[in-house]
Amino acid sequence: MTQPRVLLAFKTALAASIAWFLAPHLPFLDSDYSYYAPLGAVISMYPTLVRSVRTAVQAMAGLAVGAAVAFGALALGAPGVFKVALVVGVGVLLAGWRLLGEGRSWVPVTALFVLLIGGGDADAYSINYLVHVVFGAIVGTLVNLFIVPPLYLRDAEERLDKLRDRVADYLRNLADALDDDPPGDHDWSTDIGNLEEAAGTVRSAVSQADESRKGNPRGRRAGKQVNQDYQRMRALEHALFYVRDLTDLLRRFLTSDSEDGEEDGAGDETAVDSAVVTRELQAAIGAVGELIASPVRAEESADRLQAAEDAVATLSRSLDQRVGTATSVSIGVAASVSLRSIIDVSRPFVADKPSADH
Repeated sequence: MTQPRVLLAFKTALAASIAWFLAPHLPFLDSDYSYYAPLGAVISMYPTLVRSVRTAVQAMAGLAVGAAVAFGALALGAPGVFKVALVVGVGVLLAGWRLLGEGRSWVPVTALFVLLIGGGDADAYSINYLVHVVFGAIVGTLVNLFIVPPLYLRDAEERLDKLRDRVADYLRNLADALDDDPPGDHDWSTDIGNLEEAAGTVRSAVSQADESRKGNPRGRRAGKQVNQDYQRMRALEHALFYVRDLTDLLRRFLTSDSEDGEEDGAGDETAVDSAVVTRELQAAIGAVGELIASPVRAEESADRLQAAEDAVATLSRSLDQRVGTATSVSIGVAASVSLRSIIDVSRPFVADKPSADH
């Protein structure tokens, strides 16, 4: 059970209790319907203030549309069974209206409430129902605003750090796989798929962090941090794109290297040259993995950037000299391009290198 969820549960319970306590004292309304006020508080309580307000407004719109559907059915004066079928059918159709957002599901429910519970006194019932729910939603929004308004910046940063570490570990494991003899049958596609799925979850967390600062007194100075989080997220997504390419290339490289070794013999010059490519490719992938693992603008990031660039440059020089088989050279060239691309997307988060004077 996470701390934000516990806090949300506490605030929702508090808002519902306050709405329940105050609703019977609302002027010009029937206190018999005050039990709808806690419902409004629950409807409006979401992890972020912006979403709380938006959801409350959409819910109110859904309630109003549902009430209108019920009044339309009542005006027809048709048999009860027909009216139930009508309000449910029309309500479900209107629930597909995207403009209502979170309020869509309330259209058929409200239509049924007004029709079946309001009945002959639908006017009074609908007014009491809607106003009490609106009152509860206002209470919920105020509680969410004034009692520890949610801010998810730290959660987004922690998730970004974990994703960064997972990508770095993946690259390290990819480099280690070049030592396997014969090549292992590890399911890399599953691993990269899991990473991409995790990236989607992290992007949602970053979006929630951005949303949580809007209208939040605690988030007035968080714009710079959120912008950096979005930049890190985009960089990691781009890195994952190139990592997937790199994974496919290495799968082909390991297969071709194994086949070449079997055909040419262990002592053949081609086998020796392919080993050079393998060794330098392994070093380059490992160095890029260490670069990815660097925290944002950490002191060691400049040295890791230089090490990664040097390792890829060494690999490129060997490939320019056509060291290795034709297959390993072509795959190595493509791999070096992917590695350089990963380096480029990581560059904005590297610390400035101290000048020689210091």
